Amino acid sequence: MKKIRLTFSLLVPLLAFACSKKPLQPLEATTLEKVCTEAFGPFYDERKYVKYHRVSFTGYLATPKSAMVSDTMFVDVHQNPNRGGARVYASFKVGSGKNRVEKLKNGYKESDLKIESNNGADLGNGSKVAIEGEVSPGGIPGKWLDGCYVRVEKVEKAN
Repeated sequence: MKKIRLTFSLLVPLLAFACSKKPLQPLEATTLEKVCTEAFGPFYDERKYVKYHRVSFTGYLATPKSAMVSDTMFVDVHQNPNRGGARVYASFKVGSGKNRVEKLKNGYKESDLKIESNNGADLGNGSKVAIEGEVSPGGIPGKWLDGCYVRVEKVEKAN
Protein backbone atom coordinates (compact mmCIF):
# COMPACT_ATOMS: atom_id res chain seq x y z
CA MET A 1 0.00 0.00 0.00
CA LYS A 2 2.88 2.37 0.76
CA LYS A 3 4.33 1.76 -2.69
CA ILE A 4 1.02 2.66 -4.31
CA ARG A 5 0.76 5.89 -2.31
CA LEU A 6 4.36 6.81 -3.09
CA THR A 7 3.88 6.09 -6.78
CA PHE A 8 0.63 8.07 -6.84
CA SER A 9 2.14 11.02 -4.96
CA LEU A 10 5.01 11.16 -7.48
CA LEU A 11 2.80 10.64 -10.50
CA VAL A 12 0.25 13.41 -9.80
CA PRO A 13 2.74 16.34 -9.92
CA LEU A 14 4.37 14.84 -13.00
CA LEU A 15 1.02 14.60 -14.82
CA ALA A 16 0.08 18.13 -13.76
CA PHE A 17 3.36 19.42 -15.17
CA ALA A 18 2.90 17.48 -18.42
CA CYS A 19 -0.62 18.84 -18.91
CA SER A 20 0.32 22.47 -18.31
CA LYS A 21 0.23 24.83 -21.28
CA LYS A 22 3.40 25.35 -23.25
CA PRO A 23 4.94 28.79 -22.84
CA LEU A 24 3.99 31.09 -25.70
CA GLN A 25 6.48 32.76 -27.99
CA PRO A 26 6.60 36.56 -27.63
CA LEU A 27 4.18 38.49 -29.83
CA GLU A 28 5.85 40.19 -32.81
CA ALA A 29 4.10 43.20 -34.35
CA THR A 30 4.27 43.23 -38.15
CA THR A 31 2.28 44.11 -41.24
CA LEU A 32 0.02 41.72 -43.12
CA GLU A 33 2.20 41.56 -46.23
CA LYS A 34 5.19 40.39 -44.15
CA VAL A 35 3.43 37.57 -42.25
CA CYS A 36 4.04 34.79 -44.78
CA THR A 37 7.68 35.59 -45.49
CA GLU A 38 10.89 33.83 -44.45
CA ALA A 39 11.18 36.27 -41.52
CA PHE A 40 8.29 34.49 -39.77
CA GLY A 41 9.03 30.93 -40.84
CA PRO A 42 9.34 28.02 -38.39
CA PHE A 43 12.54 27.82 -36.38
CA TYR A 44 14.23 25.54 -33.84
CA ASP A 45 14.79 26.36 -30.18
CA GLU A 46 17.81 25.36 -28.11
CA ARG A 47 16.35 21.86 -27.59
CA LYS A 48 15.88 21.42 -31.35
CA TYR A 49 12.07 21.62 -31.10
CA VAL A 50 10.20 23.31 -33.93
CA LYS A 51 8.75 26.67 -32.85
CA TYR A 52 6.43 29.09 -34.61
CA HIS A 53 6.33 32.88 -34.54
CA ARG A 54 3.39 34.63 -32.88
CA VAL A 55 2.43 37.79 -34.75
CA SER A 56 0.02 40.71 -34.54
CA PHE A 57 -1.17 42.64 -37.60
CA THR A 58 -4.19 44.50 -38.96
CA GLY A 59 -6.25 43.78 -42.03
CA TYR A 60 -9.74 43.53 -43.48
CA LEU A 61 -11.90 40.42 -43.20
CA ALA A 62 -13.30 38.93 -46.41
CA THR A 63 -15.74 36.05 -46.67
CA PRO A 64 -13.97 33.14 -48.39
CA LYS A 65 -15.13 32.33 -51.93
CA SER A 66 -15.34 28.67 -50.87
CA ALA A 67 -15.07 27.22 -47.39
CA MET A 68 -14.15 23.80 -46.09
CA VAL A 69 -15.40 23.67 -42.53
CA SER A 70 -14.48 21.23 -39.77
CA ASP A 71 -13.68 22.47 -36.29
CA THR A 72 -11.79 25.32 -37.99
CA MET A 73 -12.41 27.53 -41.00
CA PHE A 74 -10.14 29.74 -43.09
CA VAL A 75 -11.16 33.36 -43.53
CA ASP A 76 -9.39 35.71 -45.95
CA VAL A 77 -7.71 38.76 -44.41
CA HIS A 78 -6.61 41.46 -46.87
CA GLN A 79 -4.23 44.37 -46.55
CA ASN A 80 -6.81 46.86 -47.93
CA PRO A 81 -10.62 47.07 -48.04
CA ASN A 82 -12.58 45.28 -50.81
CA ARG A 83 -10.09 42.39 -51.10
CA GLY A 84 -7.26 44.78 -51.98
CA GLY A 85 -3.55 44.19 -51.49
CA ALA A 86 -1.85 41.17 -49.98
CA ARG A 87 -3.89 38.31 -48.48
CA VAL A 88 -3.30 36.01 -45.52
CA TYR A 89 -5.50 33.09 -44.53
CA ALA A 90 -6.66 33.19 -40.93
CA SER A 91 -7.75 29.94 -39.27
CA PHE A 92 -10.58 30.47 -36.79
CA LYS A 93 -12.18 27.90 -34.51
CA VAL A 94 -15.79 27.32 -35.52
CA GLY A 95 -18.57 27.84 -33.01
CA SER A 96 -20.03 30.46 -30.76
CA GLY A 97 -17.99 32.55 -28.38
CA LYS A 98 -15.04 34.87 -28.39
CA ASN A 99 -12.54 34.65 -31.26
CA ARG A 100 -14.71 32.13 -33.13
CA VAL A 101 -16.41 32.13 -36.51
CA GLU A 102 -19.99 31.03 -37.08
CA LYS A 103 -20.29 28.09 -39.47
CA LEU A 104 -21.31 29.13 -42.98
CA LYS A 105 -24.35 27.37 -44.46
CA ASN A 106 -24.61 26.07 -48.05
CA GLY A 107 -25.26 28.89 -50.51
CA TYR A 108 -23.90 31.54 -48.15
CA LYS A 109 -23.50 35.22 -49.10
CA GLU A 110 -20.62 37.55 -48.20
CA SER A 111 -22.81 39.16 -45.53
CA ASP A 112 -23.19 35.78 -43.74
CA LEU A 113 -19.68 35.92 -42.24
CA LYS A 114 -20.00 36.36 -38.47
CA ILE A 115 -17.08 36.41 -36.04
CA GLU A 116 -17.22 37.35 -32.37
CA SER A 117 -14.22 39.44 -31.31
CA ASN A 118 -12.30 38.96 -28.09
CA ASN A 119 -14.33 41.72 -26.42
CA GLY A 120 -17.68 40.47 -27.78
CA ALA A 121 -18.10 42.80 -30.79
CA ASP A 122 -19.62 41.34 -33.95
CA LEU A 123 -17.30 41.31 -36.97
CA GLY A 124 -18.11 40.48 -40.56
CA ASN A 125 -17.09 40.90 -44.17
CA GLY A 126 -15.15 44.16 -44.60
CA SER A 127 -14.43 44.69 -40.88
CA LYS A 128 -11.01 46.14 -40.09
CA VAL A 129 -9.44 43.87 -37.48
CA ALA A 130 -6.33 43.41 -35.37
CA ILE A 131 -5.30 39.76 -35.24
CA GLU A 132 -2.92 37.94 -32.92
CA GLY A 133 -1.91 34.40 -33.69
CA GLU A 134 0.69 31.81 -34.56
CA VAL A 135 2.10 31.59 -38.09
CA SER A 136 1.66 28.04 -39.32
CA PRO A 137 3.78 26.49 -42.05
CA GLY A 138 0.84 24.57 -43.53
CA GLY A 139 1.07 20.93 -44.47
CA ILE A 140 3.68 20.87 -47.23
CA PRO A 141 7.16 20.13 -45.86
CA GLY A 142 9.81 22.27 -47.51
CA LYS A 143 7.19 24.49 -49.19
CA TRP A 144 5.78 26.26 -46.17
CA LEU A 145 5.24 29.59 -47.93
CA ASP A 146 2.64 27.94 -50.21
CA GLY A 147 0.53 26.79 -47.25
CA CYS A 148 1.19 29.58 -44.76
CA TYR A 149 -1.68 30.77 -42.57
CA VAL A 150 -2.25 32.26 -39.11
CA ARG A 151 -3.95 30.32 -36.30
CA VAL A 152 -6.04 33.06 -34.69
CA GLU A 153 -5.71 33.35 -30.93
CA LYS A 154 -7.36 36.76 -30.61
CA VAL A 155 -9.22 39.13 -32.94
CA GLU A 156 -10.37 42.67 -32.16
CA LYS A 157 -12.06 45.44 -34.13
CA ALA A 158 -9.35 47.87 -35.29
CA ASN A 159 -9.61 51.62 -35.79
